[in-house]
Amino acid sequence: MHQVLHSPETTTSAPGTTPHIVGDSPDVLRQVLDPSVNLCLWQRPAQPAVIRELSSLQASDLPDVRCPTSLDSFDDDVSTLLQQQGLDPLAFKNWRVDMCRLAGLYFRVSENRNVTLRLVATDDDDCRRFHVDHTQLRLLCTYRGPGTEWLVDDQVDRLAQSTGAPNDEIIRFGEPSEFEPFWAGILKGDAYPGNAGRGLVHRSPPIAGSGKTRVLFCLDC
Repeated sequence: MHQVLHSPETTTSAPGTTPHIVGDSPDVLRQVLDPSVNLCLWQRPAQPAVIRELSSLQASDLPDVRCPTSLDSFDDDVSTLLQQQGLDPLAFKNWRVDMCRLAGLYFRVSENRNVTLRLVATDDDDCRRFHVDHTQLRLLCTYRGPGTEWLVDDQVDRLAQSTGAPNDEIIRFGEPSEFEPFWAGILKGDAYPGNAGRGLVHRSPPIAGSGKTRVLFCLDC
């Protein structure tokens, strides 16, 4: 089942707005190719086996690491990044399997673009200001800790966002929506063809000093 989200104050899309599609099936992610869609979000359940594997991971164990990747090389690339940080890939078997599944879904819509793999564990703030990615398509999945915060289009003052204004001027009303752990989303940035000035506005959740650690998986093209 898929659900098209509009702003909290409307039940139909106003001209120029971009819907965000939420569903409980992986098929929802393919709809990001629709020119009118800025975010497709798969609301999926947490996996206890993956939670156990990541429970002892410290922020210092996996700083922001990245490399080019492809569908054929993906699992090897993940294993290499883990090994470079002194981590045993065999200790993260279920996590790797799940990331491979998400990568397969992402590569179906990336249309032969060059893709970058990113893994990060952090207990600090990252990108606290609401912003737009200068990428085409980004997959995000937070496996542990608070997830990415994002704004429905009608909530965003695009001029304030593009001119460096603070968050309280960017958000016109309401509170941001948030990815739950294990939810997988593909969002469009400003570099996607025909999407300049319309990329999804989002940010990393502030966690510094909270004692929480985020574990994030990202694919960019």
